Amino acid sequence: MKIGIFTYGTRGDVQPYIALALGLKDKGHEVTLSAPSDFKEFVEGFGISFQPLYGNAEQIMNSPEGQMVLESENSIKLMKHFFKVLNSMKIPLRKSYFEAISNVDYIIANSATLPIVSTIAEKQNKKVALTYFMPPVVPTSEFPLGDFDFLNFPFYNKLTYKIAQSLYWKFVKEETNEYRQALGLPVLRENLISYIDRQKPLDLYCLSQTLISQPKDWENHHKITGFLTIPDKYRKNHFLDVVPTELSEWLITGNKPIYIGFGSNGLSNQERIQSIITEILDNTNERVLFCTGWSLFENLPNHKNLFITKYVNHEIILPQCKIGIFHGGAGTLATMLRNNLPVIVVSLYTDQPTWGKIVERKKLGFHIPAKKLTAKKLIKAIQEVQSEEYKLRVGEVGQAIRNENGLENAVREIEMYFK
Repeated sequence: MKIGIFTYGTRGDVQPYIALALGLKDKGHEVTLSAPSDFKEFVEGFGISFQPLYGNAEQIMNSPEGQMVLESENSIKLMKHFFKVLNSMKIPLRKSYFEAISNVDYIIANSATLPIVSTIAEKQNKKVALTYFMPPVVPTSEFPLGDFDFLNFPFYNKLTYKIAQSLYWKFVKEETNEYRQALGLPVLRENLISYIDRQKPLDLYCLSQTLISQPKDWENHHKITGFLTIPDKYRKNHFLDVVPTELSEWLITGNKPIYIGFGSNGLSNQERIQSIITEILDNTNERVLFCTGWSLFENLPNHKNLFITKYVNHEIILPQCKIGIFHGGAGTLATMLRNNLPVIVVSLYTDQPTWGKIVERKKLGFHIPAKKLTAKKLIKAIQEVQSEEYKLRVGEVGQAIRNENGLENAVREIEMYFK
């Protein structure tokens, strides 16, 4: 099969698809991954064919407007900004999608790419499978959508998903119907999600059922498969993730450090993070490995217990750490738990607060929304999360995640659906 995978966003939106691409390639399929152009080296470093989509995700995040939106730490404002940016470059962006989709027979997409991908796929009569790495947005009576967990009873629970789908449609309706008309397709009178779901496409949530159980009232085309993990033979050989000698030497010169990193999310309030790291170093004996990711820091302290880098190879480095402090992205959460690290989620926006709440509810760590983050709260959480209770619970969940075979489950479902 010639399969195209389409994603748009941060590294966390790309890396799980690398695992999926490798899993499909190992089964003999021809796979092309399409993502923003700045991920070309990263994707091709795994030997995966890359077809760039127009735009540079890191530049979008670090633009002045992007930084203002990040500073608000407001999911609605972030969604508005994201779709506004996509709309501003819609002509070359659509062209890049059309070219990529024209070269494949089957399509794997997510919510960020759905307005354009679903339109082109319908025009070209190509089958689409949907994949997500966030808490489910499929209606269920069993629990409410994460952002609406004020109540919990069947009618209300289902309503929360309808509200979220309506909000999504509000953001993409005009552009979706404009493009549909441009390609000679009828205007949609209903929510895009509802329209697609009536066609019963394969809809995979690549998450662990130890964190979110699959609802019993879902239809059969909705499935929770387990997290997608890059196979062992590919994990430690990427040229962009080589561990610097200085880091290797620093790691062995003392106790296991705390990992702090916010990946490619970008942080607007760098001064606050710098101040908090300084307080941790001044008031504890903890060692800190800080990964700046896409954020731009200028005045980080110089301290023997602090090592600063842009990225690390999580598969190599996290087993050498004792706690993970991060934004709450699903991919990083999966890697930390798989490596038995208690976690502290400092959530910024979108699905991150939901993962933070799940972490607390499952006693895997703590959740501190970024707006409420202080050095005092973080130091207290660091101390408490090192208790035997948390270590034991994280060990149990970590073992369950390692046993899930999420990648194999997803590949099997996709092969059955596309054949």
